[in-house]
Amino acid sequence: MYKAMKILIEKKFYKTADVAQNKLDVFYAANRLSDDAYIELTAMVTDRYSE
Repeated sequence: MYKAMKILIEKKFYKTADVAQNKLDVFYAANRLSDDAYIELTAMVTDRYSE
């Protein structure tokens, strides 16, 4: 799941940062992402969608 989300975030697949973050939250809550992966991807969302 980490690799797929990383690619989608890099390509700005989701229309907004909120949508991307909600997806991350769901995967994290379902234990599909580790703590480190969640933190890294959340930082990527913040960085990538602020452009």
